[in-house]
Amino acid sequence: MALSSVKKGQKVQIEVDAGIKKTIIDCYILEPESDRLTLSFPASKNEYAPYLSEGTEIKAFVYSFTGIMIFDSIVFDSPYNGMIVIEFSEHHQVIQRRKYLRMPFITDFYIIREEEGNIKTSTVDISGGGIRFTCETPVEPDRLYPAQLRLSTAQHLIKLEGVILKKNFYRANEYVMEFTEIEEKDRDKIIQKCLELERIQNARSNF
Repeated sequence: MALSSVKKGQKVQIEVDAGIKKTIIDCYILEPESDRLTLSFPASKNEYAPYLSEGTEIKAFVYSFTGIMIFDSIVFDSPYNGMIVIEFSEHHQVIQRRKYLRMPFITDFYIIREEEGNIKTSTVDISGGGIRFTCETPVEPDRLYPAQLRLSTAQHLIKLEGVILKKNFYRANEYVMEFTEIEEKDRDKIIQKCLELERIQNARSNF
């Protein structure tokens, strides 16, 4: 089975049937192979290891660059030493293609306006599908704007285009932009940043 859209570092949620209820466990891809994935397995979830013995059927939700894919899978190697290995069946179903992991992140965001002049704003959170930002200068909802996003000082600004939505009526200076045009390599960078931020957040919560 082709796994071209599945890469190291991507988030995978596995659904565990613990008898009374089903639990979702967040993992990350350590090594993708042609018919299986080696995933990280959080020590904080070791209590669920007995429900993930070899051959157990599970569902795996893979957060790929094209959206979320759901796989019918089986456990190849049960959790051990912070890892679990799962296999895939030949069939998978792509679901919620426009749903992306969203994480709090403050950085520079520039709205490009040729006639009125560019606006420098600040993001509130980011995702592969769009961003939320604050802007003291009023911007017109339902209008397409070219924009540029800074992920880090070591990278070039990401160029994109999006439509402005007014989502928060209680905060007059807060807007959402949904991306309508962005290069996939740049979307990948944003998704990877979100995964990095989530890993940092999870690490902090475990202390």
